[in-house]
Amino acid sequence: MDTNIRNPRCAITAVSRARAISAYFRSRMPVIGFAVALATPGAFDQALAQDYPSRPVTLVVPYGPGGGADVVGRIVSQSLSRSLQQRVIVDNRAGAAGTIGAATVARAEPDGYTLMIGTNTHAVNVSLYKKLPYDFVKDFAPVGMLSSFPYVLVVHPALPVSDVKGLIALARKNPGALFHSSSGNGSTPHLAAEVFKMAVGIKMVHVPYKGAAPALTDLVSGQVQVGFASISSVLPMVKTKRLRALAVTRAKRLPVVADLPTLMELGYNVEVTTWNALFVPAKTPDNIIRRLNAETVKAVNDLEVRKRFVGLGVEPISSTQHEAEAFVKEEVMRWGKVVKASGATID
Repeated sequence: MDTNIRNPRCAITAVSRARAISAYFRSRMPVIGFAVALATPGAFDQALAQDYPSRPVTLVVPYGPGGGADVVGRIVSQSLSRSLQQRVIVDNRAGAAGTIGAATVARAEPDGYTLMIGTNTHAVNVSLYKKLPYDFVKDFAPVGMLSSFPYVLVVHPALPVSDVKGLIALARKNPGALFHSSSGNGSTPHLAAEVFKMAVGIKMVHVPYKGAAPALTDLVSGQVQVGFASISSVLPMVKTKRLRALAVTRAKRLPVVADLPTLMELGYNVEVTTWNALFVPAKTPDNIIRRLNAETVKAVNDLEVRKRFVGLGVEPISSTQHEAEAFVKEEVMRWGKVVKASGATID
């Protein structure tokens, strides 16, 4: 028989030791449990997402101030700041048709603190550029759609034309004498102008700028005579008659400029719209993406946000994360065909 059981003092000592060991492990269970949880796939992401966001968030707009993406980004950032209860700071990183800002976000830590306003220009760049510093499909995760809007064909008031027909006649009479601006090579305004020139059979000289604001500045000053610009950025200048609007690039008229015809209704097969979506770096935790998607949908459907969008000629669009992902992949394929057909490339 065990001597520890027969000896009362030894028995008490054994029981005390057993109780002490049991109490020790009970006290350590939360720590051990947390360690096991962190070892479980995805558990660290869940723990990270629970406290998100605990500091300000940066929203990178890969274009200069004043353009359509910038306007949409600033409106959405204000709403997200309120719902996330953290500042969402807009950071304009313009250059190379949105590729400089996109490269910054692709390299950022995938923790939900660096977001990006992406546009169809990024889908175009996949085929337009021979080499990009990122893979647009693999290095980014779409969070959700935000908006879409057409472009407006505008001219400097000194140009002796009052409609699209007059512009075409003037350009045909003086091939290569008119200059049209854009926010950069490969940007949607650039492609809209190229589509228009091919559709109507005219020649104009393209002048690319580093962003929408400088492109519009030179258009207003008369350094260039023609341009395609987002309705949100050009509307104030049209209202003050610093620019003359001739048509919009979508199938139906815009309520905010209901008297302005569309190129389609005038008989020109030109329809170009752009979209904005929210992106994060790939490998951002799913919980954070879901949180951002929920807040983005809430922002886009907010009555005040929708009112501001519509007043600027911008159509609000909300979506699930998976709908946005499928849409972006389709856009990359669609624009790839357009770029291939045009033969355009950028080194």
